[in-house]
Amino acid sequence: MEKNTLRDKLDGNELDLSMMSLTEVPVKEIAALPRATKIDLSNNQLASLPPCFAQSLGNITHLELGSNKLQEIPANFFKLQNLKHLDLYNNQLTDLPLSFCQLRSLKWLDLKGNPLNPSLRKIAGDCLNQKECEAAARNIIAHLKKLQTQMETEKQEKLKKEKEKAEALARVEEEKLAKKRAEKKAAREKRKAEQRAQQESQKMAVNGSAGTEKQYNAVPKPAPPALKHKKTKSGRWSFLAWMNMLLFLCLLGLTGLGLYVYTDGNLTPDGIAAALPHIIENANILASLTIEAFYPENLARTGQAVLESVSDAWAILGELTRDISIHTQPVIKSVKEGWLWLTEVTLWIYNWIINNIDWESVLEAIKSAGIFMYEQWLVIYEELRRNEALMSIIARVRTYTAGVEEYFGVMWGFILERIWFIVEYIQEEGPVKFAAVKEQATAALDSAKQSIEGLVR
Repeated sequence: MEKNTLRDKLDGNELDLSMMSLTEVPVKEIAALPRATKIDLSNNQLASLPPCFAQSLGNITHLELGSNKLQEIPANFFKLQNLKHLDLYNNQLTDLPLSFCQLRSLKWLDLKGNPLNPSLRKIAGDCLNQKECEAAARNIIAHLKKLQTQMETEKQEKLKKEKEKAEALARVEEEKLAKKRAEKKAAREKRKAEQRAQQESQKMAVNGSAGTEKQYNAVPKPAPPALKHKKTKSGRWSFLAWMNMLLFLCLLGLTGLGLYVYTDGNLTPDGIAAALPHIIENANILASLTIEAFYPENLARTGQAVLESVSDAWAILGELTRDISIHTQPVIKSVKEGWLWLTEVTLWIYNWIINNIDWESVLEAIKSAGIFMYEQWLVIYEELRRNEALMSIIARVRTYTAGVEEYFGVMWGFILERIWFIVEYIQEEGPVKFAAVKEQATAALDSAKQSIEGLVR
C-alpha cells in the first residue's frame, strides 16, 4: 500500500483502514504518518500482528482490531505505552501474554466474541458499556500482574530448591572426599612409621648397640649428613614439581597413543569399550613391572651391574693403554668421586620420593582423571552425533579425505616395513660392524699411546 493512499485515509489524528480486506498491517507506511495516533484496522482479514508492530507504532493511543482473525497477541505488545483504548472484539484469541499487564496507560478494553479460556473470560466480563470496558481493562491487567508475580515467585522458589539441593550434594561429596583423604593420610602415616621402624631395626642390627637405638629413636628419619643442608635449598621443590608435570604429560601422551593403537583408530564409545579390558590388563602388568623395578634390591642390583660394566670397560682400556695409565689415573679418580656423589644424591632423591609422595594417590588421581575424561568424551561424542548438520559436514569431508587416509595408511605401512628391515639388518650385521669398530678403536688407541710416549720422552 502506498503512502499517498494512507494519507488520503488520514483525518486529523485518525487513520481509518477498516473494511479494506487487509491480510497484513502496513506498519512501515503507518509509521511514516506520525500524526496518526488513532488507528482503525477493524473488519479486515488480519491473522496476526507483525513483531515490529508495537516497536514501530509506539505513539498509538487508540487501536481498533475488532472483527479480524487474530489468534494471539505478540509478546512485545506492551511497548505500546501510550495505548489507552484497545478493541479486540470478535477475534480468535484464547489467551493474552503476561507482558500485556505492562500496558500502564490502558483504560478501555473489549474482549468479547473471543474463545477465551474460562477464567480470563470471567475476569474480562461482557463489555456492554463504557463502564464495563473500563473495568475489563483494570481487571485483566491486575489478573495478569498477579499471574506474573506468582510465576516469578515459583521460579525463584524452584531456583532456591535447586541451589539448596546442589549445595547439599556438594557437602556430601566434600564429606566423602574429606573422609577419603583422612583414610589415605592415616595409611600413609602408617606406612611411614613401618618404614622408619624397619630402617631403625636394620641400623640396630648393624651397629649392635643400645646407644645407636636411642639415637635413632631421637631422630626417626635419618638422612646423609653431607646432604642434610640441601633439603632447605630453594628450587628443589620446583625441580620436583616440573619432573612430576613432565611425567604426567608423558603418561597422558602415551595413554592417548595407546588408546589410538588399541582401538585401531576407532575412537567411538563402542571401539573404546571393546579395547578397554585389554588396555586395563596391559596397564596393570606395566604398573606391576614398574613398581618391581623400583624396589631397592632391584635398583641395587642394577647399579651393581652398571658399576661392573664400567669397571670392566676401564680394565680393558687400561690393558690397551698400559703405560699411559699414569696420565689417566687423576681423571679416573675424579670420575669415580663424581659417580659416588651422583649415586648418593640419586639415592637421597629416591628415598625422599618414596617417603614423601603417595604414589597410590597419584595413580588414583590419574585413574580418576582418565575416567572423567572418558565420560566427558562419551557425552561430547553423543552430543556431536545428534548434530545432524555436523554429521553431514563430516560425511562430506570424509568423501574428500578418504584418499588422504589411504595414502597415509600406505605410507605408514611402508615406514613400518623400513623400520623392520633396519632392525633385522642391525641384528644380522651389528656384531660384525661392532668387531670392526672395536678393532679400529684399538688401533687408534695404540697410535695415540705411541704419540704420547714420544712426547713424554
